Amino acid sequence: MKGFGTGLLVVCLFLTTACSNGAYNSDEAIERGDVVVQNGVENPGPFIEFVKSVQDKKEATLRITGYTKEGDPIFHDVEYDGSKFGFSNDDSHDKFGGEDIGVTTDTCTELEQRETPNDEIGFYLTGCSKEKEHQLLELSKEQWEER
Repeated sequence: MKGFGTGLLVVCLFLTTACSNGAYNSDEAIERGDVVVQNGVENPGPFIEFVKSVQDKKEATLRITGYTKEGDPIFHDVEYDGSKFGFSNDDSHDKFGGEDIGVTTDTCTELEQRETPNDEIGFYLTGCSKEKEHQLLELSKEQWEER
């Protein structure tokens, strides 16, 4: 009987490891307060709170987590200090990203919203020092109006 318990433990550990690539999955991301972009936007609440803080010129932070088609997380972190935005893009967990993966940063001055061709509301950081703009996410009009 003792060998059966040990064998069962080994099988359970194997199945747990085999069924998980160890990546930061969307359920974990939502639990930690991330906005998740994967076939639409899940958990938009933290983003809406971030926008309210920006409108009130209050410091705020935000993490938006997207996923590659293989399920690897891509992180967009935004910090607002009351006047400008710090932005970082971390694709270092992208197993198929090639040699250009890593963390890139930028500083931006504005958060803009505009209607997209697919009739959603797009949010962009603009006035950036390195790139023209950084797209953060697109919300359906219903998600934005529910705020």
